[in-house]
Amino acid sequence: INSLFLRRFSQFENRAKIMNYSFWEKDFITRDTDFTILGAGIVGLSTAISIKEKSPYSFVKIIERGAMPYGASTKNAGFSCFGSISELINDKKSMGDMDMLDVVNMRYKGLKYLRDRCGDDVIEYRQCGGTEVFRMQDSELQDQCIDAIPWFNEVMQKFLLIKPSYSVGTNTLFPNFDKQTIVNHAEGSINPMKMMNRLLSKARSLGIDINLGVEVDEIDLAGRKLITRSFDIPYNHLIVCTNGFTKRLLPNVDVVGVRNQVLITKPIRGFELPSCYHMDGGYVYFRSYDERILLGGGRNIDLIGEATDQFGNTDTIIHYLQGILKDIYPLRTLEIEHTWSGILGVGTSKFPICEHIDDHVTIGVRMGGMGVAIGSYLGDELADMVLGN
Repeated sequence: INSLFLRRFSQFENRAKIMNYSFWEKDFITRDTDFTILGAGIVGLSTAISIKEKSPYSFVKIIERGAMPYGASTKNAGFSCFGSISELINDKKSMGDMDMLDVVNMRYKGLKYLRDRCGDDVIEYRQCGGTEVFRMQDSELQDQCIDAIPWFNEVMQKFLLIKPSYSVGTNTLFPNFDKQTIVNHAEGSINPMKMMNRLLSKARSLGIDINLGVEVDEIDLAGRKLITRSFDIPYNHLIVCTNGFTKRLLPNVDVVGVRNQVLITKPIRGFELPSCYHMDGGYVYFRSYDERILLGGGRNIDLIGEATDQFGNTDTIIHYLQGILKDIYPLRTLEIEHTWSGILGVGTSKFPICEHIDDHVTIGVRMGGMGVAIGSYLGDELADMVLGN
């Protein structure tokens, strides 16, 4: 009986994926364009907008499988950041000084592009700073990070023209964390949904066709077409911006999906934190929103289990985050209002992939968990690449 049920459910699911498109819908989705962008996340939308701004007469369309941007663009925690000291120390070791600085530069410029394009008020931008906190047992890491502050301030000012932004702060809010913190005064927070709605609105105002709910099963590189269960979509130049889901379509690209889980508490009357916070080398982050605590990350305690492009929450990660929640607010037990997850794109390097894979296909993926920061910059670079600038 179970086997019969599963077969019938599978048949139903497969039929459901074959959409009942009208002639008009099919004609609209498959019509000829100069540039076809796969993925309507922050990189895909930013690329489309930059192309139209630089080449107004180009015909651009976006294909997106979700009813809204499906990966991390609307599911992140809304941090406007470019790197905590502990994270950058690790990047420096794995990537070298100049590559690490190049990535920081992309993030810093990308945040400026995003704010200029969307408007601070629209996306609820708040320059509250980013504060790195340390557990009592992390004194060795803490000392290493504090000692590194002068070097990071100096090289960022010299090579990236970023004013010295890191300094030692004092923790007066969290008794279960060490007294010394590291503050990055140039960081802040945004509302991810308002950011994406603004980018969608901007794209439509420029005449960009956005096709939602169209799932691509395969990219036929030889035939220059996208294959769906309902019809094929030809392309002249394809730009792939699918980040953590790229492996499904281009298995040879060095990017894999990893899951980040997030929770938010029920309101705590009068509660507000003055900053955004990072810990565990950037793997864990928290802030307040609308009198709630928003807390996410923790995949570092189960890197193998969280190496997936499937959404969902697990007891292991949520239990770990709940333990951190007690350290943040030990006054009473807090109720969790909602949990969710997003899919990031990572690889052997945090340097994003922005390259042509043939004469008609360009990819812009592997944000390394910093899509909010780096997405607008990468979109502008992709636009220049495909326009030959």
